Amino acid sequence: MLKRLIFTACAIAALTSTASAVTATPATNGGQTFFVSTTLADTSGKPANPTIYNIAGNTYFKLRDLGRLLDFGVTYDAAENAVHLDPDVAYVPASGESNTIQNTATSSAPAVATPQTLYLNGIRITPTVYNIKGNNYIGLRSLAELVDFGVSYNYDNRRITAYAAYPYAAETTWTAAMNDLAGELRTTSATSYAGTAARFAPTITGEKSADWKALVSELRAVKNAPIYAASANQLHRSSLYWADRLTAAITGTAAAATPKYNSRLLALANADLFDNPDKASLQADFEALSTAYLSAQPATLSAVSVSNGYSKNAQSRVKLAETYTLTNATAAEHAAAKAYFAGEMDKLSALPTDQERLSYIYQLLQREYHTGGSASWVSSYNRKGSVSSRSLATAADWMFTEAGIPAFLAQSWSTAWNVVYIDGHWAVFDFSKGSSLQSLDSYRLIDTNPGSTLLLTQIMRPGSTYYQVRSATIDRYFTYTAVEGTPKATVQQMQAYIKKVNPNVPKSVIDMIPLYLSEGKTEGIRGDIAFAQSCLETGNFTFKDSAVKLSQNNFCGLGVLDNGMLGASFPTPQLGIRAQIQHLKAYANRQPLKNEVVDPRFSLVTRGSASTVQHLGIQENPKGYGWAAGANYGVKILNILENILTM
Repeated sequence: MLKRLIFTACAIAALTSTASAVTATPATNGGQTFFVSTTLADTSGKPANPTIYNIAGNTYFKLRDLGRLLDFGVTYDAAENAVHLDPDVAYVPASGESNTIQNTATSSAPAVATPQTLYLNGIRITPTVYNIKGNNYIGLRSLAELVDFGVSYNYDNRRITAYAAYPYAAETTWTAAMNDLAGELRTTSATSYAGTAARFAPTITGEKSADWKALVSELRAVKNAPIYAASANQLHRSSLYWADRLTAAITGTAAAATPKYNSRLLALANADLFDNPDKASLQADFEALSTAYLSAQPATLSAVSVSNGYSKNAQSRVKLAETYTLTNATAAEHAAAKAYFAGEMDKLSALPTDQERLSYIYQLLQREYHTGGSASWVSSYNRKGSVSSRSLATAADWMFTEAGIPAFLAQSWSTAWNVVYIDGHWAVFDFSKGSSLQSLDSYRLIDTNPGSTLLLTQIMRPGSTYYQVRSATIDRYFTYTAVEGTPKATVQQMQAYIKKVNPNVPKSVIDMIPLYLSEGKTEGIRGDIAFAQSCLETGNFTFKDSAVKLSQNNFCGLGVLDNGMLGASFPTPQLGIRAQIQHLKAYANRQPLKNEVVDPRFSLVTRGSASTVQHLGIQENPKGYGWAAGANYGVKILNILENILTM
């Protein structure tokens, strides 16, 4: 039997009568189904088949059907031509009424305003009620609010469920408080759910006396909750999933099988991401990535292979980021903010490693901003106001760009963070968690657009299949990889890589690999990049289709200017590697050599004309200089380097 809900006069008056005839169509035409739950522990409900019509996008039920199914009083007073509703008494069938509830809505029918008066516990009410074929039909939510029962509509499978034992909650949207609740439930045991529900119920429902049942009703009433990946290949709406888990834990019953979200992960990706000539192939690859994303071990995502070519005009988060960049600030305010931080950005760019730059950005944000407000980062620096997490993430996004660190924004319903590419992999920088990087995987379940994040970590990965150095939409986010600097790969990684890709590699090659790092260190050039280049030039030291031979100690095609040329030769492997390092230095900068020149073509290079790996390719170099004429030469080197770094 239903609990009575006390209404104010204003609440009742808000329910207005209808005046003109409209067309009612069977709800089954839209694929809707109806279930009824009568106990606290029954989260799924039992299927029922009442007569339901759709009118102007809303569902209308035969009043007597609902009275019988949910067990509340519905009586007709012929003398007054009035219908009386009483939530506190049991339903009593009318004389001659069938014991079977059957859907009689088989075709469209005219619906007119009921001529009868309605009373709730003796008080006249005026909800929208239609008369269809001689029976009264009322909107499910209107009735639920009057007699106090819960309603859930699953937009994924079009299932309507009425919960007799739960209070009414108006249809709502996912909130920051709900996101915090889900976050806590993810990290606590089921034995703590009752206490968690007691703490969150008043905040989420807005009622100080709300209990866990009111909280569950509020969750079930959410219209568009984020997607939650509960286990391998299982997507659920967060609201329904946690409502079911809370109910099971508190009632001591087995958790219901929450209906799965019935769309592919592809549907979660921003459509702009597929706006490029390789749309079909990009989507095919994304399907493979989606499967890995939902797998039991999504951390292995980097092992998933993609099969297609470059995404020439792939949309990065340029369009999405533009919605955050100014955060309601004027262009003048934005310019002033950039000017204010100009000196700091110079210091930031001068730092030698990305880790140091990340730490610097964190300390700068901590010094310049208060958090917990809604002000824009471009007007609240120097602690002039309190900024939101999204605005702070936007400030960090701009600083990462200035530092040359690939990054883009991601967000949940209550906060925002930066996804950054540092030390050869993507990670999360969340200012609220300090300067240390967080696991990308640990954030995947709260990201409101996980499909876009997943796809971007593949597209926007230096050296990846889709990376295109000439695409302005992607260049916005990428630092080019400098030829000079400290290597990231170790001798052991380089040796493991060449043994894997060339099991027959000569021992002399294995033994000489440390020379790449030692010779590179002398000249300030990244020896791991030089080794990756050698792998490219020699076919991983198989020398198949190569213009040079192992005996020449020329591991980079130095001096090969045309097909058929053998190129330079050197007396020892060390001198051959030294010549390669020197040639790279000629392109990288204008600094003098530390060792005596052994590169026969050193003086022929325009010094400093290709300071990044990407610009070693003549086609990609804006000045038309470079080491090799083949397309994407530098990107191919980075592809190899990335594989080395996974060893």
